[in-house]
Amino acid sequence: MKKKYVFIGIILLVVFALAGCGGSGGHDGMNMDEGMMEPLKVDLTLNPEQAKVGEKVSIEVLVTQKDQKVDKADEVEIEIIKDGDSSVHEKVPAENAGDGKYVLEKTFDGAGTYKITSHVTYGPQHTMPTKSLTVSE
Repeated sequence: MKKKYVFIGIILLVVFALAGCGGSGGHDGMNMDEGMMEPLKVDLTLNPEQAKVGEKVSIEVLVTQKDQKVDKADEVEIEIIKDGDSSVHEKVPAENAGDGKYVLEKTFDGAGTYKITSHVTYGPQHTMPTKSLTVSE
């Protein structure tokens, strides 16, 4: 009889443990609704695509998800690295211009080729498209 109670106790513990692992529809604190699992689409554009030293370049990032513009990305930063010169390396937040567009205006002081990478984080997703910019004298 005692074995029967021990067996029932073990079964109840297993049932309660499994019930605790079940979902109540919640999550671990991240904002992850159904749409968050759709892949992000990030379009990085440079205007102009080739620049001269001292000329202002508009770096634009258009963020969409499921054909909807994302105005509330968690983070949009622009990383700029000069090829062959690791001392020229910066990461700057882009300004939210609305309608899914994030913008950074940048003037380059030296000629060379620069790697421009947009770091976009939205919920659990992070994407980093990269383009090259040639700056001449």
